[in-house]
Parts: sequence; C-alpha cells; structure tokens
Amino acid sequence: MIALPLLIGSCLLVCMVSDLRRRTIEHWMVAVITVLAGGIVYWAQLPVGNALIQASLVLVAGFALFWLGVCGAGDVKLLAAISLAVSEQWWPWMLFLMAILGGLVAVGLLLASWLGKPEWRARGVPYALAIAPSGMFAIWLTLASVAQ
Repeated sequence: MIALPLLIGSCLLVCMVSDLRRRTIEHWMVAVITVLAGGIVYWAQLPVGNALIQASLVLVAGFALFWLGVCGAGDVKLLAAISLAVSEQWWPWMLFLMAILGGLVAVGLLLASWLGKPEWRARGVPYALAIAPSGMFAIWLTLASVAQ
C-alpha cells in the first residue's frame, strides 16, 4: 500500500516544479493524481460520498475564484483531486495548512519583488507550492488513521 502515497507524492512534486517554473499544472498529471486518489479511497475504504462532496466543494469554490481571476484552473483541479484522498477528519486541517503555506509563498513573492525581482510577483502565485505539501501531509494522516 505504500506505493500509492509514494506515487501521489512523486506526482505532487512534479506539479510543484511545473507550477514554480511555468505556472502551469499539466492536465494529465491531475488525471493521474485523481486515479491514484481513487485507489486510496478504495484501499482505505473511505466514504465515497464524503470524498465526492469535498471535491465538489473545491470545484464550486474554485470555479468562482478562477472566474474572479484569483487562481488558475489547474490549481483548482489539483486541490479537488487531492481532496478525494483525504478523510473528512483531516480535510479542514489540510485547507488550514494550505492557507498558511499559501500565505508564506505570497509573502515570499512580495519580499522578492521588493528586493529587486518584481517579475516573480508579476508571474502570479504558484499555488501548488502550498497545495501539494498540505495535501500530501493530509493523505499520510488519512492513511495513518485508517491503519490503526
């Protein structure tokens, strides 16, 4: 069972690097993460209804944020895919950690722009730097809680 979280972790790392370098998250990578998350739901016997509700909430809220120009569609899809594999116990904590990490990334971009790298801020915020680690941590917590 260790293979699924390791594969998801590898995919999330690729998403982080891609978002950092190009500010894009590849559709095929989100599809792979979604399939792997489905495998975690099946293996860990997570309630499918809860997983779908969490992912749906992310998609609805994310669509509104995308429409307002706050974030990209790839970020929303990535978070929705990760949300499938996180139990309802850890999902709010994942969102909280993601907000903290996102704030740190945003502050880092502001500092970089003040220190002579304004182009970094102009390119937008690489949200995968906050989404991926918080999601992976929540997936590990989910798997640890079902293993007990």
